[in-house]
Amino acid sequence: MPERPRTLVYKSLSKLFLLLPKRGTRKVPVYRTLYPSLYESMWSFWPPDNILEVQGSKMLLEVFHQNPTLQNTFRAYALFRIHEKNTTKLFRKVLRPGNTFLDLGANVGYFSLLAARLVGKTGKVFSFEPEPTNFRYLTENLRINGYEQVRPEQKAVSDSPGLVKLYICPYDSGHHTINQPEGIRSYRPEYDYRQEQFIEVEKVRLDDRFPDLRVDAIKMDVEGAELLALAGMDRLIRRQENLRMFVEFFPLLIRDMGGSPEEFVRRLLEDYGFSAFVIGGDYSTPPEIGNRKYFRVKQAGDLLRLCQGKNDHLNLFLKKGRDQDRLS
Repeated sequence: MPERPRTLVYKSLSKLFLLLPKRGTRKVPVYRTLYPSLYESMWSFWPPDNILEVQGSKMLLEVFHQNPTLQNTFRAYALFRIHEKNTTKLFRKVLRPGNTFLDLGANVGYFSLLAARLVGKTGKVFSFEPEPTNFRYLTENLRINGYEQVRPEQKAVSDSPGLVKLYICPYDSGHHTINQPEGIRSYRPEYDYRQEQFIEVEKVRLDDRFPDLRVDAIKMDVEGAELLALAGMDRLIRRQENLRMFVEFFPLLIRDMGGSPEEFVRRLLEDYGFSAFVIGGDYSTPPEIGNRKYFRVKQAGDLLRLCQGKNDHLNLFLKKGRDQDRLS
């Protein structure tokens, strides 16, 4: 079957799969058969070049990858064709043509690709991803889209230059972390960590890397190393008058990195003067947020109370400068 029809069949089957109810299906005999059968059959129509459009950009998605963590990552992108839905929607509203964007923890490039489309050829995107396999997919995704406005760097952002250990997560290709592996262990303690793996990677201090750069927006998802990253870009943040940030807030990982979630939030709100909004619907959504897509928090204690469970984590939108008390 030619590639184009295969892609259309795959998209149709994946849409049908997503329409099926997810809860209570084990009690209905037809769903016990239909649900897994449809999931497996739709992959037989997967395009042979492993490329699918996701949020307007082409992505290389090797859905039969021999590494199960990468396979899960690629299948999630292929099936849903969106990552962190409400964060993505807000991201699209924030970035403008000609903007400069920093992607800290770029993984295979979802937000870097989206940013490249939004800032256009007159904008700039700097993408930092230390893990070699993720970095290879990031650079390949940029190549197949021809996004020359994106500059990928295989480095970890931290508080000092040099080399650092990057611990490889056995269960999630987006959960590798620098310095110490306690966060990996704590989040999924059921795994066997006796053969713990790590590699040495280069780290960079962003105040050194960008001494004069004007930055419009930053996405930071660095798996517990947020306080280290903040320390390394203190001057960069302070000199940006209208900076926007998208930050994953995961108290467990920050604590297991040896930091304080309370201090992290305090610095954002008090030292840098950000207004903070929880993005509802992505990851943990506490009852206080309900069905709201965005929820304003004014102090560290308010935010910590939204993360009562051990593994609770949230996406934050941070804003300073013009109209900073309003989301849009």
